Amino acid sequence: MARYEFWTHGVNVQIEYPDNIVGITGDERAEPRRSGWGTLVHQKENTTNWFHFAIPTPALINNQESSLRFIRLRAEINETARIDTIHFRHDNRVVFTKEVNITNCSVDETFQISGTIIRRGLALCVHVSFLPGDARGMVIFKGAGGCFVLE
Repeated sequence: MARYEFWTHGVNVQIEYPDNIVGITGDERAEPRRSGWGTLVHQKENTTNWFHFAIPTPALINNQESSLRFIRLRAEINETARIDTIHFRHDNRVVFTKEVNITNCSVDETFQISGTIIRRGLALCVHVSFLPGDARGMVIFKGAGGCFVLE
């Protein structure tokens, strides 16, 4: 069975509520920092946000349909931020949702899905809660990718 992985870099993450992003030291609105290592975001405590990755999506490979096997997320997150929900969207439909509790670590997580045939765009949506604490809530998105097989 042929296997194909497609990735997008962390600089490509889209922030649903960019007005919630602040600087590391204050509550003033700030832009996320995008660099060769990804996208760095700080946000005020007791707020949340969604972060969206458009996963390069092969609808056809060598005239064959492909199906999704898993999506993988790479990130860094500090102790005052928590990834709590993961969604996969195929076109405009949620095809997978999982509640998680990921905080204060280097993230390299794989989320399995049961062979959904892909015919349209695919997105990985990551919900982050920013928690109270001494440090400003922070996440660095490094990248996301999907594994596809031919049917």
